[in-house]
Amino acid sequence: MKQCGVVTEVLDTTAKVLMQRHSSCGSCNACKMGQEDMKMEIEAINQVKAQVGQRVEVDMEGQNVLAAAFIVYIIPLFTLLLGIAISSSLLPMIGVKKYTEIFTAFIGFTFMAAAFIGIKRKEKDLKTKRKYVPIITEIVLNEEKKI
Repeated sequence: MKQCGVVTEVLDTTAKVLMQRHSSCGSCNACKMGQEDMKMEIEAINQVKAQVGQRVEVDMEGQNVLAAAFIVYIIPLFTLLLGIAISSSLLPMIGVKKYTEIFTAFIGFTFMAAAFIGIKRKEKDLKTKRKYVPIITEIVLNEEKKI
């Protein structure tokens, strides 16, 4: 997945790039978890030595975008369903007769919240893996490619 942006800050081996979030992005959050604004600033590996103010093309392989989307969407959904399944079978066994649906929903959402907390804690580790980090692949000289 390739997008264009403008370099706002150059760090050691990385650069911060201001980009426009596209509708195809949805809320994948591979670039920046939980940010709602249509503009986002990401940190990308600066392999072309881009400087502040330059328009650049940033790439993250489609397969890795799908893996990130799986982590952010499917794992919490799976834990929600797992919590519902476990609680709906265990609550009657331990003698809970009233409000089982409410308890089941609460336990399911608790499992899902735990998944989100786990993902947030693991986010720093995932950012160190090169496959989840966007890469600046070229400096854009013409104005055809826009943010």
